[in-house]
Amino acid sequence: MQKSKVLDLTNIYSKHEKIAKEVANNEYKIYTPYMVKKYKSTFKVLNKLTNNRDHTLYIMYGKVKKWYGSEKKLNVSMEKIHVKTKLGSYLSGGCGIGASLLTNLTASGMFAYSTQYIKNFGPLSLICYVFVITCFGITVLCREDDQVEMYNMFLEVLNELDGKRQE
Repeated sequence: MQKSKVLDLTNIYSKHEKIAKEVANNEYKIYTPYMVKKYKSTFKVLNKLTNNRDHTLYIMYGKVKKWYGSEKKLNVSMEKIHVKTKLGSYLSGGCGIGASLLTNLTASGMFAYSTQYIKNFGPLSLICYVFVITCFGITVLCREDDQVEMYNMFLEVLNELDGKRQE
């Protein structure tokens, strides 16, 4: 009885192994992470050349459309799911992980400062703390805004490509 179960398991494994070898690896590839790398490097260069963010965004929209369009085995549905997952952290709570961390650091720091160290450090350290947290906050929020803009562009291009494929 035990031997037959082991043989059945090995047969199942060998059948699945054969099927897995037949399926090409590119069939399950998600291209969005590669597009993100291309987008970031190209956006920096184009933004320096044009010195106009809006013009750079128009150019990047065309480039992203071309990049996604050139992929032969693009699964638009899976790409959309991936992009929507990335956007979910920004859209559901109104901010991403960095902004949430910033909020927690600010709240905990202000509370700790006001209760324990107000006599020891004085108001100058409070001003320095607020300045550092503000600079960090602006940096984090700008970075997250750029990420949301990029993923929204990807989603719009994927919707357009999906519409063309359905026609």
